[in-house]
Amino acid sequence: MKTCEGFARSGHEVELLVPWRRNPAFHGVDPFSHHGIEKNFRIRRIPVIDLLGVFPGSSSFYILLASFNVSAFFSVAFRRRALLYFHDARDAALISFLRRPMTLEIHDFYKSRIEALNRFVFRRISGFIVTNRIKVEALKNDFSIPVFRMLHQPNAVDIDMFSIDISQREAREKLSLPLDKKIVLYTGHLFGWKGVQTLFDAHQFLNEDEILYFVGGTDEDIEKFKIKSEKLKVKNIVIAGRRPHAEIPMWLRAADILVLPNTSKDEASRVETSPVKLFEYMASGRPIIASDLPSIRNIVDDSMVFFAEADIPSSFARAIHTAFADPKETDQRVERGSREVQKYSWEKRNAAILEFVRSLGFPTKP
Repeated sequence: MKTCEGFARSGHEVELLVPWRRNPAFHGVDPFSHHGIEKNFRIRRIPVIDLLGVFPGSSSFYILLASFNVSAFFSVAFRRRALLYFHDARDAALISFLRRPMTLEIHDFYKSRIEALNRFVFRRISGFIVTNRIKVEALKNDFSIPVFRMLHQPNAVDIDMFSIDISQREAREKLSLPLDKKIVLYTGHLFGWKGVQTLFDAHQFLNEDEILYFVGGTDEDIEKFKIKSEKLKVKNIVIAGRRPHAEIPMWLRAADILVLPNTSKDEASRVETSPVKLFEYMASGRPIIASDLPSIRNIVDDSMVFFAEADIPSSFARAIHTAFADPKETDQRVERGSREVQKYSWEKRNAAILEFVRSLGFPTKP
């Protein structure tokens, strides 16, 4: 969404193709308002065969994916002047036969499952936007992609949106959060590879005045976390549920510490991800506890965040207590992180991508 917004702000006509799915959780929700995005481009829902709500599982997902490929193919087949921009190689499988200018932003390889598909699509891609240096090396060594066809460009953040001018007390009052507790916050999905179970289990090592807040997740995952919390009679965990993205900066300002607990057990988490959440945390001006993983160290180091051993709840608790125990050191790391994140604005990222596309010989002027 932010990439589309940025391209449109540069004067380009942008259309985002998405599958037309039945998703009750987002029925009636305006995606622009929900994500805090300027309404300067078009979102077009294209027909797909969506059985996931009735028959959850991989078969239904691949039927959805295949039908999206067909719909997308016919949606762009006669638009010869369009530059096609993908976030997933699987979405480009059928369209790649058109031999049009195509750019692929690499987030996850899904390497072990669809390596043959990757190789097929990659041969037809004009340029790659690669979100961390680990994947740059993988594309070069494993897929023989020449360096000139790649741009290393991590994810980014809307710095103005997340560096809001409001005190912690004001933020807590607006969100009806306790003023006399230390709030340790996680925002985002509750998927397993995000490592949220590790943070959940860290509650047993925290002090009475320290509370874990989880903001985000699907309805199903939120319910699972609530049931587990109630079953264990946990008193220092609050499952706040899903909130509009535009509200998240307020939550970050209200917290004492922000946590990024990615697991080391998943390849996407360990080496492939370039977490937007990390950039949002850095822009918020709050202390950060993060899993010590290559994907995270690709962006930050010990001078900016406190690292914890991935998948070890007690390690996260120790890092939290270390941050609380040394306010001076903590403030210094926050300051360094705040300076570092200035490199990662969406404006700078989108400008770099457009310049890269231009270098490949494709027109990028409106």
